[in-house]
Amino acid sequence: MNDGVDRDCFVKDPGLLVELCRKVIDELDSGACDSGVVEREAQLREIAKTIERLEKASVAVPEVLRAEKTRLAASLAVHADSTQALAQLADEFANIVKDLKSRLGQTPSNAAPRTRGKRSQAPKTDQVVLREQIIRALRKLGGSARVAEVIEEVGRQLEGKLLPGDLEWRESTNEYVWQNNAKWARYRMSQDGTLRGDSPYGIWALTENSR
Repeated sequence: MNDGVDRDCFVKDPGLLVELCRKVIDELDSGACDSGVVEREAQLREIAKTIERLEKASVAVPEVLRAEKTRLAASLAVHADSTQALAQLADEFANIVKDLKSRLGQTPSNAAPRTRGKRSQAPKTDQVVLREQIIRALRKLGGSARVAEVIEEVGRQLEGKLLPGDLEWRESTNEYVWQNNAKWARYRMSQDGTLRGDSPYGIWALTENSR
């Protein structure tokens, strides 16, 4: 929607923007609302353990087993990405609603000042920097690691360098802004081939070309 014509279209008929938002939410929700997630997580853990035992015993791992592990990991990654996207949308929409009510003069007299209802304009670490730090962290961690380990390492690398906006707390995802933004950077990196899109659930891994 960077094009001026597109913006004019939504300005003239805001209902079109609402309809677009609903379609995006429905599409994300189709990936987030999955009753079989717990079962697939258990299946993935057991298959991973089986593969590890076979490899330690120097026994050839059936390709069908590896393929099923990849399939399960990919489906769980879609669910995690969709859930994260919905959570961020909820947080951003809440801020938009507060700002709209303030503009309409509907803010209660005892409510927080209008500026708090708006999306924070405090400076934040650029996505390019977060990408570089994620790559650096993963290389230090051997090319792949659990999400918490990567975030912790990125935090160490950025210690003393985080900007005011990075340290704001995001209620919807229960984490600091920079941590949530790092996860969004990871999503884009998995789309452009920097990170593997088929890594096991909860694991971030560099592709061979990125190591």
